[in-house]
Amino acid sequence: MNASQDESSEIKQEGKPTLPPLPEYRCMYISGDAPDWTGIAAIELADVVTGAVPRMRTAIRSCWTDTTLHIRFECEDDCVVSPYTKRDDPLFEADVVECFIDTAGEGRAYYEFNLSPHNVVFDSYITNNPGEPKVFHPEWDAQQLGTSVAYVSQPERRVIYEYAIAFSDLQATPHTGTEWRINLFRIDEDELGTREYTAWSPTGAVNFHVPERFGRFRFTQE
Repeated sequence: MNASQDESSEIKQEGKPTLPPLPEYRCMYISGDAPDWTGIAAIELADVVTGAVPRMRTAIRSCWTDTTLHIRFECEDDCVVSPYTKRDDPLFEADVVECFIDTAGEGRAYYEFNLSPHNVVFDSYITNNPGEPKVFHPEWDAQQLGTSVAYVSQPERRVIYEYAIAFSDLQATPHTGTEWRINLFRIDEDELGTREYTAWSPTGAVNFHVPERFGRFRFTQE
């Protein structure tokens, strides 16, 4: 490659974020239905484009039982914004936490679960066949989904979101050593209407639907 080609290549790459390797999480097995979250490892979300530390931090913990995947978002939040009240309302237009799950790990189909600060759910099934536009199926509902939202004021103001996602709804049951591809997101709006987009595995754009950037979620016994 000659000098002019090198320069051209550098110009094309200018402004594109350098994405980190895909993150990995060891999801611990528990024997009961009520997780003791204090003993479960946490991961933090970062800016979805740059990977920088966000203004409002989010810690996430997860564990699993024989029947259910539990996911907990612990969100710093000084301004809660969400007008939505009905299932499958466009929750992503306001404050929301989101979980995308690809059980096959191939990027061709995955589930989306959104939860608002008022415990309203949006769920969808997405197909992503090669050479075709993604197809969204918001008419799909997770029949056994359990969720909760709680507000905590000490030691700082936080909103705690919890999902209990039944494996029967995902039509897949993991075992020790199983790896799924998952990404975790949050949208937070401040008092001025400025929106912050964060992710466990940054995608390099304000776009959550990038299955090749889903992190590696490994189910373990410890």
